[in-house]
Amino acid sequence: MDNVVIADESFNSNLEICYEVLLYLSSKLAKLPPGGVLEFVTSDPEAGEKIPEWVEQRDYQLLEQDDLPDGRHRFLIRK
Repeated sequence: MDNVVIADESFNSNLEICYEVLLYLSSKLAKLPPGGVLEFVTSDPEAGEKIPEWVEQRDYQLLEQDDLPDGRHRFLIRK
């Protein structure tokens, strides 16, 4: 049986990933306890490149990265 990860918080954005979106994403993660998981869903087509790099630079853990049927991208990030 697969291990299913349940997010503690969720953040959805239809904006292009920019400084403001990343600042809000940082704020959401800062509020989580160590080991907490944030689900981030975005419609930015470049998210698949931007988010993994951003996560790695901040020493978070990217647990999952999926393309959703509606064209959005979904990330599970562990603090």
